[in-house]
Parts: sequence; structure tokens; C-alpha cells
Amino acid sequence: MTRRPPLDDLAALAGEAAVPTVSTEARELADRLGEGRFYVACVGQFKRGKSTLINALLGTSILPTGVVPVTAVPTVLRHGRLAARVRFAGGWREVDPGDLADYVSEERNPGNRLGVMGVEVGMPSPLLDGGLCLVDTPGLGSAIEPNTAATREFLPHIDAAVAVLGADPPISGEELAFLAQAAERVETLIVVLNKADRIPATERREAAAFTTRMLAERLGRAPARIFEVSALAGRRDELTEREWRELVSTLERLPASAGPTILGAAARRGFERLAGRLAWELGERRRALVDPLEVSERRVHALGDLRAAAERALADLAPLLAAEEQRMARWIGAAREAFLAQATPGADERLRERLAAGRPDTTREAALAAAGDVARAVLEPWLAEMERRSEERYAEVTRRFRELAGTLPARLVESVPDAAPLPLREDAADTLTAPRRFYFTALMHYHYPASPWWHLWRRVMPAGMRRRRDRKAAEAYLLHLLEVNSARVEGDLNDRVTESRRRLEAAVRAAVEDVGRAAADALARARLAREAGQLAVAADVERIDRLLERLQTILPPAGQAA
Repeated sequence: MTRRPPLDDLAALAGEAAVPTVSTEARELADRLGEGRFYVACVGQFKRGKSTLINALLGTSILPTGVVPVTAVPTVLRHGRLAARVRFAGGWREVDPGDLADYVSEERNPGNRLGVMGVEVGMPSPLLDGGLCLVDTPGLGSAIEPNTAATREFLPHIDAAVAVLGADPPISGEELAFLAQAAERVETLIVVLNKADRIPATERREAAAFTTRMLAERLGRAPARIFEVSALAGRRDELTEREWRELVSTLERLPASAGPTILGAAARRGFERLAGRLAWELGERRRALVDPLEVSERRVHALGDLRAAAERALADLAPLLAAEEQRMARWIGAAREAFLAQATPGADERLRERLAAGRPDTTREAALAAAGDVARAVLEPWLAEMERRSEERYAEVTRRFRELAGTLPARLVESVPDAAPLPLREDAADTLTAPRRFYFTALMHYHYPASPWWHLWRRVMPAGMRRRRDRKAAEAYLLHLLEVNSARVEGDLNDRVTESRRRLEAAVRAAVEDVGRAAADALARARLAREAGQLAVAADVERIDRLLERLQTILPPAGQAA
């Protein structure tokens, strides 16, 4: 049995180094893991029903729900007496659980204008009794950008995940990218197809198969199963009720079956992340002390308005992606028009040949199914080719943008030749290379008139007329499939380009903020030390060196699990 990393020692060292963010987080993580509590985050696109699902699992209605994006702040639900507390910059504050919506909902706390840093709710639920803590997260892909950002910022704290998905689309590109990042950190991933009561069984199977394939391709492993459930008890049929009970049972068994492994992995991840942050902060402080005075002064001046400078730099860089986005949108639109003009006649001919080769008494259902097969056969090669060409076109502009963005510190502080490269996330620009979010839409209901008179007329219709009408309907259905699904391909590619641009710009802003904050703090401390004299500077450098040496002593040996 391996020893857990000494989070308490790290917290004490960070406190001595006056890095309170690391100290507080390390202490809280040590306390949480010491109590056997681990975070199981419910994640997914906005309006997947995550809050409703958690309420149903806990037999409560404490989390706000609604028809628009609701959750604005990640909310942790742990075992305990019914209580709630909210964390602000100044610390935790107890609140009435009935007032939770004032802090966690988008309606009452739009864009998290209250500055809520965390919310924790105590619930006397048996499901939480073993240490499992459910986390309600804001939806990904929401038009409310701070909400999506809040979920991404919570990613390092996730110990296990429940992916709450739907059927249209089964899994979005942003969900897939987020789960791929989460899967790099956690082993336990539970996949739920929510609102299964709203779609036919055939579409559920199609959505589940598509989701399984996408996860297997992106994560390198397929989910053990996908739970097809409804969070609304009154809408469950026999299948979704059975699936619901099995989902609850899986979560109930999690603390005993995987709890120790999850806790150990959480401790290792947290320790490595926090130790790295502490080393970086100390390194920035040491550099500010040993740099020549004139360099430090220039850095202080350049970093005095870092945020505005970063925005100006991004304003210079952003048109590179925005212009490419517009060019690609025009190119994709033209490619779709060319595809329809070229593919439609051939698809019509293939359908006629297939119907002509069939039985004279071919049913309307069989004719429509044949149209669907032809549409898929025509669309899939075009989609694959469009993805390949789109990725090639976008990869070049993304590479140039990353190169320029990576030099932002040097651009902001041009007089410092050894400015560190901007620490961009490696995934910041990989959206287009991620598996597609497009999936083929059958639209069968579109070609089945609902009028009972139509069905009655069909029964008495002469056989020849019925066959002609069925073939005409199949041809119209084929054209509709090609138009709708090619439009979905176009929209999917355009969305992925847009998400790439937004994500990369957000990554640049976040990295500049981190670098600027640490550098500004380090320079302010260095200035105070310089004002006290060279002995004070030397003493501070020696102190930082001792702290870094002590940090090395509590790090696990290379190659050894913490």
C-alpha cells in the first residue's frame, strides 16, 4: 500500500511561503480526503437535466431547475445535516438552504456577479453516507460563457464523473473534449443518457451506440454501459425504471468498490498540481529578486496594466482567427452547395435502381429505409473528406496563432529578453481534431403523415398508385435527408471553428492573468526587499531557496507513486 502524499506538509510550507491559495486548498483537500469524501461531478451540455438528476438521486428539490440555463456555480452536495454555505474571497458564509438559488442560479446570480467561489450543501441522504459527494456543474456550451468557464475551472477538483448526456445530439463536441480531459485525470466515468422517456427506443439505441463509439475513439476506452434513464419518476417506463435503479445501485456501491482508489488518485493529482503551483510562485519571486534593478523596474511598469495590455495584444491576434473563421464558413458553405449539386442526381439514380430491384410489394417503410441508406452512403464520404480538409486549413492558422500567443509575455515586456513562454493549455486548440459532434439524423417522422384519414386512404388506394406515391415519398425523403444532414455537417464544422477560436483566446487570457498576477506580486515583494537593502534581498533569496529545497524533500521520489 503506497503512502499518500503529505498534503498537510505542503499546506504548512505554502503558508510559511505566504502563498495562501495553495495553503488553503492543500489543507482543505487533506481534510476532505481524510474524511473519505470524493467528488463525483455531473457534467454535460447545458439543459441535459443535471440538476434535476441530482435532485432525483437525493430525493430532494434543493437545486434550482428551469427551462433556461440555470446553474452558474459548481455546487457540492455532501452528507450531513441540512445546511448550506457559500465561499467568497473572504471565506465561507452560512446561508439558508432555501436561498441557494440566490447564489448558484444564473437568473439570480448572472455571470456569477456575486463572486461566489464555491457552494457546499449538507444533505442527510443515504447515497452520500459513504463519502460520495455529488457536484452539480454549469452546463458546457452555454451562451453564458462564464458558466462554461466555471465548469472547466472545476475540472482539477473532479475525482469521478457522471456524464449526463442526451439524444439530440447524443454527445456534443465540447462534452467529448471535456470528458477526454477528465478521463486523463480520473478512472471512474459513468455515462447517463437522460430524458430517455422523450425519444423512441430506436433513437435511444442509435444515440447510445454513437456515444459509445465516440467515447471509445476519443478516450481509448468505451464506457462499461450507458444508463438510459429519466430523472422524472412519473415519466419512467419499465426499461427506464430498471435502468434508474441500476444507476442508483452503481453510485451506492462506488465508495466501497472504488473509493480507496479514487481517494488515492485524488491525493496524488492534488499534491502534484499544488506543489507545482507553489514551486512556480517561488520561482517567480526569486527571479524578481535576482534580476537587475532596471529590469525589475521595467517589468513593474509593463505589468502595471497587464490585463489591458493582454487584451490589446489579443485584439491584435484575434482577427487572425476571426478572419479565418469567416473564410472557412464561406468555403464550407460553398462546398456544401457543390456537394448537393453533384451528389443529388447520382443519389436519386441509386435510389431508383434500388427500388426497381426490390419486390413489387415493397412497403413504404422499406422505401424510406432505402432512401436513408443511400443518403448515409453519399454523406459519410463527403463528411470525412470535409473534416480532413477543414482540419488541414485550420491547423495552419491555429499553429500561427499559438506561436504568436506563446510570445505574449515578451511582447508585453519587450525589454526582457528571457521572458518565459506563455503556459497555454495543450488542449486549447484541438477542437477540430476531436471527433465530430455531427451524427446522421433520420427524420423518419417527417415523412409519416399523422392524419388518420391519410392512413385510411392508403388502405383503399390502388396498388400501383400506392407504389408510385411511396417511391415519390422516398425520393423526397432522400433529398430532405441530404439537405438537412449536409446543413448539419456545415453547422458542425462552423461551430467547431468558432469553439476553437473562443477556447484559444480564453486560454491566452487565463495564462496571461496567471503570469501577470504572480509576476506582479513577486515584483512588489522584490521592490520592498530592495528598499530595505541588499542584505534584505539576499536574505529573501536564501529563504526562497530553503523553501524550494524543503519542497523537494516532501516530493515523492521519481517513479514512485505518491
